[in-house]
Amino acid sequence: MAEPIVEARNLVRVFGGGRTWYGAKKPELRAVDDVSLSVQPGTTLGIVGESGCGKSTLARMLTGLIPPTSGTIRLEGRPIARLEGAEKRRFHQTVQLVFQDPLSSLNPRKTVSQILAGPLEALTDLDRTARRERVRALMDEVGLRPEFIDRYPHEFSGGQAQRIGIARALAVEPRLMVLDEPVSALDVSVQAQVLKLFRDLQERRRLTYLFISHDLAVVEALSSEVMVMLEGKVVEAGPRDRVFRAPRHDYTRTLLGAVPVPGRRRAA
Repeated sequence: MAEPIVEARNLVRVFGGGRTWYGAKKPELRAVDDVSLSVQPGTTLGIVGESGCGKSTLARMLTGLIPPTSGTIRLEGRPIARLEGAEKRRFHQTVQLVFQDPLSSLNPRKTVSQILAGPLEALTDLDRTARRERVRALMDEVGLRPEFIDRYPHEFSGGQAQRIGIARALAVEPRLMVLDEPVSALDVSVQAQVLKLFRDLQERRRLTYLFISHDLAVVEALSSEVMVMLEGKVVEAGPRDRVFRAPRHDYTRTLLGAVPVPGRRRAA
């Protein structure tokens, strides 16, 4: 097997804790509790669980937005802790995040052109003309019309805004994309279109995805491996077909039983 593009070992993230000024203990929340994972290049790991189970906290650790309390994360064999300078720049070129709410993740004061050029200015050496050409190519790749280039986020539907977010993530040619509930705010018909776009991009670019969702049908449609989280812990993990056809944990069976999907038998 190839070297994993991302590998995490025994990740823990604790919020709160410590003591008040008069010595009482503050409440402590273990949002992620001893989570390990390994993702091969060109595959999709679906991370599923109910709201509050630690999925988004895990995503933010893997993208370097927050540090783990303990544990290690390696990207293409290199630890990501305390990255600086060129190493930090290379990390952000390799890993990009697509957010859950497309409109709130876009700067309302910037046009599509400015939004997509931002990562290119920060993380590449392209000149202004080359950046403009790259922005147009990105828009075409995600299905946005050329005349949208100087419009602002409030002028777009949710699905169009999410395509802008996807184009922004693609701008610096990442190899790993962390998709944090990227279709949960969209209508069902638009979800299908965006999921097809993700599949097409993965095939063309050989992208690796970490796909985070509470929607089991969506996870099944896109993922090759599945990891089920409950209260910060991984309760089940394995190939998609095995997890969906023969779940081993009671919580996984409960999740599957709660979502009616025509044509698929549920485990008893």
